[in-house]
Amino acid sequence: MNLRRTFLLAAALITAPLVQAEPPPAKMAAFLRPADLPAGARGLQTSSTEYRPASGAGPSVWLIGVAHLGTAEYFQAIQQRLDRQTVVLYEGIGLHDVKQAPGSMKDDTGIQTTLAKALGLKFQLDAIDYRRASFVNSDLHVPELQQEVKKRGVDPAAPAGGETFDQLVEALQGTGAMGGALTQMIGLLGSSPQMREMTKTMLIEVLGQAGELMGMAKNLSPDMHDLFDVILTQRNAVVLRDLRMHLGQLQPTDSIAVFYGAAHMDEIAQRLRDDLHYTPVKTEWDTAFSADSSQSGINPAQMRMMIEMMRTQMQPAAK
Repeated sequence: MNLRRTFLLAAALITAPLVQAEPPPAKMAAFLRPADLPAGARGLQTSSTEYRPASGAGPSVWLIGVAHLGTAEYFQAIQQRLDRQTVVLYEGIGLHDVKQAPGSMKDDTGIQTTLAKALGLKFQLDAIDYRRASFVNSDLHVPELQQEVKKRGVDPAAPAGGETFDQLVEALQGTGAMGGALTQMIGLLGSSPQMREMTKTMLIEVLGQAGELMGMAKNLSPDMHDLFDVILTQRNAVVLRDLRMHLGQLQPTDSIAVFYGAAHMDEIAQRLRDDLHYTPVKTEWDTAFSADSSQSGINPAQMRMMIEMMRTQMQPAAK
């Protein structure tokens, strides 16, 4: 497996179940940002924005962006905001009609849980309680995902054509060659306090620019372009369809939340504004996690160089 493919799958797994979207139009505010915090810390922040109908009548819509890795305090704040909503449309392929206790939404051996534990953080599906009656899964079913990929000329069941799809699934599950390699790498990342801080510092900066990096990654191959189209565009279409349906059933005093990966919110926000004529009225930022750069052993110049190396590695395929 080449380095570009390894980077893409590694980036996908830390942002799954959704990967990052392409850079938002200049007129729109991002829902994910790196930020300077007190005492020299650096943090990754996500935003929750309330939208109201431009006409003034109708239920409010909250776009609650989320980072899939965060502190317990971060997910507690997100949970409290979700619990104030009449309906919550949440992401998760294969999680339809699942109402279980926190931590039982998935296999504890998954790569994302392993990474979260190595960094002293929580994984979203382990931290959020999805048993609320207001929670409604709004995502593709696994067969639908496979069918959408197949429509684009890549059969997920085919040994050759579905190689990328299978490798991504194995990476997320921690199985196969890619999963095994990532598990070993994660063990190294959590091997010391310095390594943990360095890894968190890198994640903050990389995820803060993930729109650009993942936009380039889409062009690594036709298979990757098609896979991103399904993972991003098609899943956004599902939640927008469900949002329209529920808005027609709610009372003007009700509220509905879209609870998806933070970077997905830019496209959803654009549709909410352009098609449904909603306008933002309030934004709240939460810090998913932070890192102490003084303990990471990486200075800002070195971090910029690492990110530039990622761009350079992926640039030939994007041309």
